[in-house]
Amino acid sequence: VFCLDCAGSGRSDGEFISLGYHERDDLAAVVQHLLASGTVTCIGLWGRSMGASTALLHADRDPSIAGLVLDSPFSDLKVLCEELVDKYTHSQIPGWVVWIALEMVRGSVMEHANFDIFDLVPLQHVGKTLTPALFAAAYDDDFIRPHHAKELHHAF
Repeated sequence: VFCLDCAGSGRSDGEFISLGYHERDDLAAVVQHLLASGTVTCIGLWGRSMGASTALLHADRDPSIAGLVLDSPFSDLKVLCEELVDKYTHSQIPGWVVWIALEMVRGSVMEHANFDIFDLVPLQHVGKTLTPALFAAAYDDDFIRPHHAKELHHAF
């Protein structure tokens, strides 16, 4: 068992988390290290939430992964953000205001963390992976709603 805290999470150093965008490269480095160590012959990935989405963003480019367990992955970060704003503001903010706010966040993230939040769409990756996967979601999860895992499973 190997546990990974990506940059900016847990006990790892780092100023930013990228919700899977850069973390997939951290994951690739860990997989390469483990395979090169000669101590493992098979690697399976388990991730929850951002970790599940990170595993999906990585799996389509790494055929060495033997299996995936994906607990509550998001299918599209933009959709998730819109849902969370709707939930926490009780639908009081018009969609066009949310869009402007997301565009402002997007520009700030591009400037400071060097990635585009609109590129975080695991739904665009799931159909390209050949790795067996188990998708899971809690029925009453109100942060990453179960429809995300269902959409990903359907596209798989």
